[in-house]
Amino acid sequence: MAPNTDIITRAVVVTLKSPCVGKSTSQISELTGINPRTVDRIYSRAIAAGFEPNVLPLKILPHHLQDGARSGRPTKQTQEVSEEIVQHVQRDSSQELE
Repeated sequence: MAPNTDIITRAVVVTLKSPCVGKSTSQISELTGINPRTVDRIYSRAIAAGFEPNVLPLKILPHHLQDGARSGRPTKQTQEVSEEIVQHVQRDSSQELE
């Protein structure tokens, strides 16, 4: 999936491509600015996640639109360390304002 496809954009793609609306992949690509291949992938993943395009009313649930797992090295930073960094930055920025 392209990095610019947030959950709302994916919901729009799934809605437009469903049979009740019936837009083609190229029409959706033109409307949204998303690559046609990405449009097809978004729709296919929604169906694989349980979206039923022929059932009315359409029920698009969050798990139909979720991002896939990301590859790459997981962070070594714990939640605790992350919170300490945020507090430190906030403290430093408030001292600069004085």
